[in-house]
Amino acid sequence: MTSGNSTANRWDFATVLLLGGLLVTASALLPAFPVDETRYLTVAWEMRITGNWSLPTLNFEPYSHKPPLLFWLINASWSVLGVAVWPARLVGAAATVLVLILTHRLERLLAPAQSSGPALSVLMLLGLPLFLVLGCSIMFDMLLTMTVSGALLALWIAGRSGDWRAFLAYGASIGLGLLAKGPVVLLFTVPAALLAPCWIAPEHRRHWYLRIAAAIALGALMGLAWALRAASIGGAEYAEMLLWTQSAGRIASSFAHARPFWFYVPVLLLFCVPLLVWRPAWTSLRRSIKTATPGRNFLLSWFLPGLFGLSLISGKQIHYLLPVLPAVALLVSLSLHHVELRNADRFGWAVLAAGILLVLAVLAMVGRHLYTDDSALASIATQLSLPGVLVTGALAVGAIACFRGSAQRMLVGLAAANSILLGSLTLQSRNGVAGLFDLQPLANVMQRLRDRPIAVAQRTRGEFGFLARLNHPVDHVPETELPSWFLRHPDGIAVIRCRSNAHNCDAPFPGRVLYRKEYRLQEIISIVSASMN
Repeated sequence: MTSGNSTANRWDFATVLLLGGLLVTASALLPAFPVDETRYLTVAWEMRITGNWSLPTLNFEPYSHKPPLLFWLINASWSVLGVAVWPARLVGAAATVLVLILTHRLERLLAPAQSSGPALSVLMLLGLPLFLVLGCSIMFDMLLTMTVSGALLALWIAGRSGDWRAFLAYGASIGLGLLAKGPVVLLFTVPAALLAPCWIAPEHRRHWYLRIAAAIALGALMGLAWALRAASIGGAEYAEMLLWTQSAGRIASSFAHARPFWFYVPVLLLFCVPLLVWRPAWTSLRRSIKTATPGRNFLLSWFLPGLFGLSLISGKQIHYLLPVLPAVALLVSLSLHHVELRNADRFGWAVLAAGILLVLAVLAMVGRHLYTDDSALASIATQLSLPGVLVTGALAVGAIACFRGSAQRMLVGLAAANSILLGSLTLQSRNGVAGLFDLQPLANVMQRLRDRPIAVAQRTRGEFGFLARLNHPVDHVPETELPSWFLRHPDGIAVIRCRSNAHNCDAPFPGRVLYRKEYRLQEIISIVSASMN
């Protein structure tokens, strides 16, 4: 490689780091979004103030829906950086960085002849908007993706070298995955091990399954060490929820997020939108699939069973697909260095950028009139400004135009454009979205009164526990029963939510309104006190 190419690679890498850092900074300015982010923060907060690191709780009752790793890491971040929303959001960003590092390492092992600098698969992932959005969220899925990527990297090394340390790392990664999101980690990590004859080096097949069984047993012990401890503390009902309902129960019959079998096909296309319009990606993917190699077989044994298994589970969400995205990016990258590039290959991205620019411009002008729901997307649409959209579009298209030549440089341009787009939208919409979704101002009022009895008219999902730094549970009291609750708790306060167009929003509350604000696009949320003084 020439000195000029090395310098270009360094500048490309610096560009990706700079824009990635700016995106993380912009994301750190966002409030905690109800109901998922506020709920997970509340579980982490209650774990912190009770000192019970084994049993997650929500509203100080056992919370069986998720394992503890995310809550542990949030508390670790709080211990170093202080108790706030942004250190918790950095946990997801750190997991995203580790996913990229592990993917980079795996590509270098699968295709060692590739050029230096950021791996092609890494740049592809950085060019996928949904990948970065989820990476900056306070969620479990990027953490799970990190453990899956680590397990598959260790598995490939084990299959090609037989190193016992790789089997140990494989088992430890599975254990961390169990602590990150439960048994679903096995869906992404075990099939490739079982299908090892398709990709493993022949000299390492002896005792393969015995070693894999030992590694999985190690991971299972890591998960069970926590689960059995939590079950013994939480009681029989919690134990049943943790050990059965939240795993096998979800597979047999979803009690939330039920979707059809084919749901993940359009979702996968949605994730990969920028690559769908890039000819080299399709050409490389076809070539990779047609060329029988151990690397191809390994990646297919990661991707296909994972996708099929997720499709069989009735409960489906867009972000559940995240752990297979590195496999998709790696599959595309396997043969990309063999694809002859054309001058028109960036045309698809230019058309895509122009289409996105047009949609954003329309949303900036008439977005408030197009949406009737109270989703985050609708809220963002109402906050965009036409000048801001035009500047964002110009910068994104400019990033695509500036990086030309090799496939690697084109993908750097895509990653830069993606970071510019997401960072700019975050900054543009932050104040408006915060005004509709940020419960911190309301929580500040609750925090000053947190030693009083607190009731919520709608069943709580942890929206206020962390934000108000509550140290005791709140009572769920239907609005019709609030007058009698106030008689029993004359010094209490209540949180009441209603639709802004509902008749009861304008009706007098049973007490004095201490705080009232718009919530989402179509709701009003209020804090009321029984005392009129």
